[in-house]
Amino acid sequence: MFDEDLTVFFNTADFAVVATLADSSTINVIFDRAWLEQLGIVSGTNPVALAMKADADALATNATLTIAGTDYVVVDKNPVDDGATVLLQLRLAGD
Repeated sequence: MFDEDLTVFFNTADFAVVATLADSSTINVIFDRAWLEQLGIVSGTNPVALAMKADADALATNATLTIAGTDYVVVDKNPVDDGATVLLQLRLAGD
């Protein structure tokens, strides 16, 4: 298992943004919604957020995250490479 400190990559002053969970707790994620912004809401858009495994462990499928004032639902959690990070597959809440 990768044991380097990944918090530098999840610093909100650089790459990450704050995601607020339903219980008002927060985690830092690297959020990608570029396709959503460029094409608008169309079939096949798939916003994603990269999170540290320790932060993502508590997230259940169908959990709601609020990122930059927009609500997203966690569709799936996929471990990345060695499992130190998790790619959260998201969809807009209400879709």
